Amino acid sequence: MDRLFLLKTLLLLVPPGRVVTYGDLARVLGTSPRTVGRLAAMNDEAPVVPCHRVVGSRGELVGYSGPGGVGFKRKLLELEGVSFDKRGRVRREHIMSLAEELL
Repeated sequence: MDRLFLLKTLLLLVPPGRVVTYGDLARVLGTSPRTVGRLAAMNDEAPVVPCHRVVGSRGELVGYSGPGGVGFKRKLLELEGVSFDKRGRVRREHIMSLAEELL
């Protein structure tokens, strides 16, 4: 099955106010976090398919190829109720694991 289609399907499972990491998605897809990033960059249905809900391993905001870049990613997440620590990382309570739920 097409990996981009699978990634989009997984992203639709992440509710507003929650995020997942590139590594978590990589575990579910059986690939690398970098591959997940490349696939997310190919998402032509953002923000409907919420690739903005994918963050780095420690909650850092990285890799948003949509208009406005990472700054816009943060604004979208804030609108959804995601909060950040002093370093600009997503607070742990917002990070979920699809791998734990699905595997």
